[in-house]
Amino acid sequence: MSNAMYKINFLSFLILFLSCLPLNAKENSPRVFIDSPQRVCWFNSSQYSEGSLIKQFNELYVCSHKYTNQPDSQLVWLKLDENGQPKRLDLRGKIRVH
Repeated sequence: MSNAMYKINFLSFLILFLSCLPLNAKENSPRVFIDSPQRVCWFNSSQYSEGSLIKQFNELYVCSHKYTNQPDSQLVWLKLDENGQPKRLDLRGKIRVH
């Protein structure tokens, strides 16, 4: 058998072998579906939705978004003022570096 014929047979075998392998290993793995993360506040290992109230140390707290102008921001516990409005950080004129 000539050297050229050996190379052709080897390449044919290699192509046949590779075509039998799965194209994507993920196709054979089980699919896991995860719900999107819920926006909640946590207190004593319990989840609370937006608008929930708790009382701690004679102060009322509400579960609300962190920033007034960002309704999709994370939910945090905010202390309520004497009018029942959440006290938020006033970031006007301030630079914050994280």
